[in-house]
Amino acid sequence: MMIRSTLAAAAAMMTFALAGQAAAQTLVTAKLEQPVAERTRLVAGSAVFWCEGEACVATVSNSRTFIPATCKEIASRFGPVTAFESGSKAYDAARLEACNASAKPMTQAANN
Repeated sequence: MMIRSTLAAAAAMMTFALAGQAAAQTLVTAKLEQPVAERTRLVAGSAVFWCEGEACVATVSNSRTFIPATCKEIASRFGPVTAFESGSKAYDAARLEACNASAKPMTQAANN
């Protein structure tokens, strides 16, 4: 009986630990001014972004991805970013302007 109780407790702890990890993950989304031509994978900010249509999305478990360098990397690859968000946080106009300073001109971004 003691072994069953111990195993049940261990199983419950593992379940809560895994649920906590899943809950700790969040989406980081960059909305693009122009859509990408086809679904594209981009590694930026220690995360894998999948870009399709007018959005690039990554599921992350830390805040190292929601940083200016990540936004700039996306802008340099796909052109201007109109929104950069993670959970309840979002870049304001000034931060987006700084992000887009490295954006490709739209004709180059569309041909990428």
